[in-house]
Amino acid sequence: MSATSVSPAYTSAGAHKRALLFVSRAQARVMAYFRSRRHRWLAKEFADCRTVIDIGGRESMWYTVGFSPRVTIVNPEPVKIVQPGFEYIAGDGRALAYADGSFDLAFANSVIEHVGTFEDQRRFAREMLRVGRRLYCQTPNRWFPVEFHYLGFFVHWLPRNWFTYFVHRHLTLRGVLGKPTRQQSLELRSEIRLLSRRELQELFPGCKVKRERVLGCTKSFVVWR
Repeated sequence: MSATSVSPAYTSAGAHKRALLFVSRAQARVMAYFRSRRHRWLAKEFADCRTVIDIGGRESMWYTVGFSPRVTIVNPEPVKIVQPGFEYIAGDGRALAYADGSFDLAFANSVIEHVGTFEDQRRFAREMLRVGRRLYCQTPNRWFPVEFHYLGFFVHWLPRNWFTYFVHRHLTLRGVLGKPTRQQSLELRSEIRLLSRRELQELFPGCKVKRERVLGCTKSFVVWR
């Protein structure tokens, strides 16, 4: 195809892909900044934890943490090839097959908002409290103005039945650039349930709640003990 014969639709599709890639990279840089700051605190606070259960995570995250515990990673499907010091186990974070206090630290990073209903989140929290002698659970703040899964302002504050495919597709940056199908939109909306500080305190009684702020607003929480 010659340069003079490129259709507008083809050019537009390429521009959308480049824009989405740019947005994804910019978001990754922002998240990497907060992650590195969070990891410095994590390494300092939990340096004495030698055994960790990471619920819903990946071993790559632990390469930048700054301390090296033995990590058991629980996901719906295990990964067979892993680095020394890591183990993948197929399992459900809402019903863990471990005895009480089996690990020095129960860890979950941006996972609890993906496990289902509030009752599912309650079961997830209960299992973290049960199997870990200490606990770390990070999750976005429902009341932060930007929703990072969609890259939209305020849309996640709408009642669930108002957050339609039209809102996702046309009023969020990822919707405009990524052009999700109706099925993809439905699956994402069904998967995400963001939490407030009050709900986290209900789910994790007796734990501390650390705020991560951007321009004075709380972007996310870390629940810990």
